[in-house]
Parts: sequence; structure tokens; C-alpha cells
Amino acid sequence: MKKTRAILTTVTAAAVLAACGSGESNSTASADRTTSADVIAAAQKVTAENLAGTDRALPADGPKAQPGKTVWAIACSTVAPGCSMPAQGFVEAGKALGWKTTLANGKLDPSVYNAQVRAAVAAKADALVLFGIDCAPVKGAVEAAKEAGTKVFAANALDCDDKYAAGNGTALFDGQLVWGPDNTDYATFTDKYVGPGQADWVIAKTEGKANIIQLRQDDSAGTRHIGESAYERLKSCGGCTVTILSYTGADLATGKLQGKVSAALQKAPNANVVTVPVDAAISLGVGTAVQQARAGGREILLVGQEGVPASVKLIKDGTQSFALGRPWRWTGWATADGVNRMFAGERAVDAGFGFGSMDADHLPKVDTYDGNKPDAPYIANYKRIWGVS
Repeated sequence: MKKTRAILTTVTAAAVLAACGSGESNSTASADRTTSADVIAAAQKVTAENLAGTDRALPADGPKAQPGKTVWAIACSTVAPGCSMPAQGFVEAGKALGWKTTLANGKLDPSVYNAQVRAAVAAKADALVLFGIDCAPVKGAVEAAKEAGTKVFAANALDCDDKYAAGNGTALFDGQLVWGPDNTDYATFTDKYVGPGQADWVIAKTEGKANIIQLRQDDSAGTRHIGESAYERLKSCGGCTVTILSYTGADLATGKLQGKVSAALQKAPNANVVTVPVDAAISLGVGTAVQQARAGGREILLVGQEGVPASVKLIKDGTQSFALGRPWRWTGWATADGVNRMFAGERAVDAGFGFGSMDADHLPKVDTYDGNKPDAPYIANYKRIWGVS
């Protein structure tokens, strides 16, 4: 492969990322590297499994509904579907459980996150649930919640003891959703399946010859796990080149991404893949930047992660190339089941959902992906378990 211009620094995927404050490296790629057939075959295998769908059996039993609870669902933002969709699903499920539920908008702003957690405590909530909001930026508010007797449950969020949490402190959550076939925490699930699943599609699609601009949002532990684990998998791709482009949650909220990505594409004229850690980034500027570059004759794959409704439409119209595909409404219902179990003194169990990866040749039958089958009976199953109609 040709070298990428060193104005925006790059590394071969086989090299270790330098620990620079900006997230970029000072190395350039070697032109004669190739990707082994074994690496490509392994990536093709994982990609085929994810495209086919990896849902598992639904929970068989559990405690009856614990009604009369006041519960707050705090989403990182109502414009980030990976936060808002599970939160909305949670509110639906909460009504079925007989709870008084409140959906709060975090606006991608840690100061708002803290205010909403404290508002839940002031409302004497029995529990609050964090969707896309890690413990570290709300540590003081979470400690106040626990002291007041409000339980704190995490959906797609990481506890204060996470390795990427500020200070790598003490775990504070009272409960959290379990993830994947390993019944593990969200960080382990992300490291093992999410980031690598995204990277595997890139390796398989390009046959190990990708020149990648990897957008990294490392001011959030959750999105950092995605970026780091994808990068780790890409290290095995000897014929791949990775350029790190860092951005923040504030960039996402204030519309600065388009300009950043356009500049990066100009500085890396041989880049043929752009990856993002959350699909909201595509709708909030990255998609437009890539489309403008394509209008100039470039062939660029745009790779997402969540498979939200906007992703389905963007893949259909050719803007987005791939999304890992995750059932976010189902995630909300599974979270409600986990909270109900917590109220009953039990731990969360495997919800049964997996991936339903999507690209132009593998689109879901409906515009909103919510499991490998359009009529996945998870709602009826939860209502049966809870003993509600």
C-alpha cells in the first residue's frame, strides 16, 4: 500500500499505538506489509456469524414484577440513539412493571448528567439507570444517591473501577445488565465482541488491505473500550494502516465533526475506510464529510457500530457501509428485567440478544433492528416472567 502523508500521523496496524496525548502516533506505514490468510479467514468467519445473527435463548424464569417503584432512566442524550432507544424501551417496560418512570436527557454534558442523578435522588427514586453514562463523571452524584438509598443500575455504562475510568476507583453500581454469551460486564463484552466485530468486517471486506481513519472518542470509558479493542484487532492486519482521529463528546454535540473529518480525509488521500465508535457520529457530520470526499471520486467505506434506525436508512442509500447491529429497544426491556431482579434481591441474567450486523447485502427486514427476527417474542416473554398482562 502507498504511504499515508505524515501530516496526520499514522501507524501500521501491527505496531503498538504510541501513548500520545492526542491519541496519534509518530510512525508511518510500511508499504510492503501483507495480511496473513489466517487473519483474513478468521475475520471472514466472525463477520459471517455476525451477519447471520447471534441471538440466543430468552430467559426462562425470574421474579414477579416488583410494582410501585419510582425509577429514573438517564440517557446520555436524546439525540444519541444508542442511549435514547434503550432508555425509551426501559420506560415502556417500566410501565408494564407498574413503575413510575422518568426519562431524563443528559445532553452529552457531564454537568447535566450529575444534575439529573441528583434530581432523581431529590425525587426519592427507588433506583436510577444510566444509559451510556459511565460512573466516573458522575461519581460524586452516584455516591450521594447510594447514601440516600437510591439504587444505581448500569445498562451500557461502566463502573468507577473500569481501567479507563478517571482514577480507576471503587465499583459503585448496585447492579448492571449482563452482556453476551459469557454473561459478563459491559467492558469485557465490548473488548471481546464490539470493537473486534467492527474491525473484522473491515479486514474481511478489504481482504486485509485497509487504509483506515479511526475516529476515537476517548473522553468516555465506553467509547474508549470500543476504539481500543478495534485497534487491537487491527494490529493483526499487517496490510492495514490506521490513522487515529480524536474527538470529544462536546465535538459530537456541537457539530464540529464534519470539519475534523473533512480535514483528515484531505490529509490522508489514500484512506479508504472511516470508522466511528457510535453511529450518531455519522448522522452528526461524519457521513456528510465522507459523501463530499466520495463526490470527488474517492471510494471510502464508512463503518459504524450500533445499527440504529438511521443506520439502516444510511446503508440503504449508500452513505454508511456497515453497522454491527444491536437491538436497543430490547436492551431497554432487558435492563428493566435486571432492575426488577435487583429489587427482588437477584442478579441480572442473559437476555439472549446478540448482534445482527448489516451491510448493503444484509439489511434487516424492518427499518428498526430489534433482534434477529422481526417478531422476536422478548416482550411477551418478559411479561410472562413478571406475571403481568
